[in-house]
Amino acid sequence: MYNILVVDDREVFRRKLKRMPYWEKCNGKFRISGEASNGLEALELLRKQKIDLVLTDIRMPLVDGISLLKQIKQENLCSCVILLSEYAEFSYAKEGILNGAFDYIVKPIDNTKVEDSFERAYTFLSSTSETATSSVRYIDALAEYILSGNLDDTMVYARHVDDELEKDTQSREARAICMNDLLKKLEESLLSIKPYLKKYFMMKDLFHIDLQERTNETEAFTFAKWISRIFKELKPFIPKTDNRMVREMCELALEQPEEKHSLAGLANTYFVNQKYLGSLFKQEMKVSFSQYLTFLKMRRAEILLLDKCLKIYEIAEVLGYEDVEYFSRIFKNTTGWSPSSYRENLLRK
Repeated sequence: MYNILVVDDREVFRRKLKRMPYWEKCNGKFRISGEASNGLEALELLRKQKIDLVLTDIRMPLVDGISLLKQIKQENLCSCVILLSEYAEFSYAKEGILNGAFDYIVKPIDNTKVEDSFERAYTFLSSTSETATSSVRYIDALAEYILSGNLDDTMVYARHVDDELEKDTQSREARAICMNDLLKKLEESLLSIKPYLKKYFMMKDLFHIDLQERTNETEAFTFAKWISRIFKELKPFIPKTDNRMVREMCELALEQPEEKHSLAGLANTYFVNQKYLGSLFKQEMKVSFSQYLTFLKMRRAEILLLDKCLKIYEIAEVLGYEDVEYFSRIFKNTTGWSPSSYRENLLRK
């Protein structure tokens, strides 16, 4: 059974919709599980509960139907949106279709047209759900191969997913929706193994496809291409070494970039010579331990700078730098930007 959210500022219309004969003869395919009088209320509900289909008016106070649709697609809150419009609003309905609406229904509503739209929506939702289910078996294997640094096997599994999507979905939008579902599961799988990854990435940017942007592309877009991008982004944060000591040093630094880790202290922990441990780390990782720590701290700083509430000196302190000017100098040497310029550039995007 799929859940419907009805969004309309007129209560009388919402009541009329709930009394439609369709609900008695749809054999439990759908149920109205929520109502909202404007787009703002709808977004609040969508972020709290699972909604499969949104039926929304276009003209509403606070947040209108087109703005609601765009936000739904941006946040991947619901895969199927049907717009309601007046004859005079056809241009708005057309804009809605271009922005990823599944269908539009002209008011006053005709029961037959509504039923037809819902039946097509049911077919669409069923196909995307089945495709995601059939492909999900590859996700855990994908996560393991990404974390092992094995690009060839990673791409083999990613292409298997593309084959499933090509076979089972009939539109580019349906494929993009399935991809987002699978990417969400991949994100969960990776974080269950390496929870520290969220310290270094805005996970939503890495594991979410902008449906509007991708469905409008003329060039073929594939799941494998997206996985290739994820692999390249994660690679510097997944230490590839067979040496136990070096691997543990990397993971300690990755999990606790805010702490002050010293080569001397780690050498004492492992009961080895400090110079030997430093040479071993550089041999395995191609950078010194201090360079590795700086790289992680600066990447962590990039993420912290996204929080406008944090002062730059506070970020420096969090990362173990007592001198904010020294921190700023290292940050600029690493990224080419001062912390304040880096933040301003991000906020302009």
